[in-house]
Amino acid sequence: MRDNLETMSAADPETPAPAPQPGSATERMTVRRAPNMIAFLITGAAVGAIAGLLVGALGPGSLAYTRGAIIGFFLMTFLIVGATVGAVVALVLDRISLKRSRHVTAEVQDLHGADERPGT
Repeated sequence: MRDNLETMSAADPETPAPAPQPGSATERMTVRRAPNMIAFLITGAAVGAIAGLLVGALGPGSLAYTRGAIIGFFLMTFLIVGATVGAVVALVLDRISLKRSRHVTAEVQDLHGADERPGT
């Protein structure tokens, strides 16, 4: 398989492209690596929840509130802040990936024909 990849990359650039097959068309597409937003939200929320647990458990006690109420308050506050920070980081990385995107021409095959659209 490795030899096949090397052969493909070492192909002569002056070799003409294969003719498009019937039922296919070429289309210009954008290729980019986009971050997984849900993963960033969950990671930010988890880091925030751990920080909230630590702040609530290790912080000074209070006569007005129980230790459980303090931990719960900091847990929820830091969880929301962590999820927000995770979302902002994901959006920044998404904007960066838009700048690094590239345009390619791909051959698109029509497998169902014009009259047979799936789901109709």
